Amino acid sequence: AADAAAARGDWSTAVLERFRALVRSLEERVVIDERPGGTAQEAAHDAGSRLPSVADELHGAAGLFDDVCYGTLPARAEDDQRLRDLDVRVRALRPEPVAPSPSEVSFP
Repeated sequence: AADAAAARGDWSTAVLERFRALVRSLEERVVIDERPGGTAQEAAHDAGSRLPSVADELHGAAGLFDDVCYGTLPARAEDDQRLRDLDVRVRALRPEPVAPSPSEVSFP
């Protein structure tokens, strides 16, 4: 859907669909847990903790998503390209292991 929107120059739809696809990819790779109804910021926070080298970019992409989806910011071709590039980098990364919660730590 993102590629089709980009092909017709509908950059706002392309950006929204590309961010959604990025989040779905992270869920499918089990980098983040599925969170129905979760926000873009929550997804970026969760993914950023597992992929710290792109955490700032993920937060920026989530901010762009929010601005386009809920604000009045029209997306541009450069925004779509930024998300395309981020998606390529994210797919190439191995996530950091999840730190155990305090309740999961056992003491001898």
